[in-house]
Amino acid sequence: MRYLVMTHVSPEDVIRRAREYFAANTLLEVADQSNDMIRFEGDIGVAAIRVDREHGHTNVHAETDRVVGLDVTDITKRFLYTLEHV
Repeated sequence: MRYLVMTHVSPEDVIRRAREYFAANTLLEVADQSNDMIRFEGDIGVAAIRVDREHGHTNVHAETDRVVGLDVTDITKRFLYTLEHV
């Protein structure tokens, strides 16, 4: 599944928040990270969060390898709800 959220939170802060949120709420491991992306992997699936800055707000692109159920997609959507939306 793919999601897009716009927020006033800085790209750096989104990545930091994602790392903290997934560490506190899942057993997923950080598989890859850069300044504008973080990817988590584990038994419940794969989630990637990518950010870019445009027109004064941050675009948060989230993608998972699952569609529905109590898995990585639900957790990723819950993380996106924690961000202040534009």
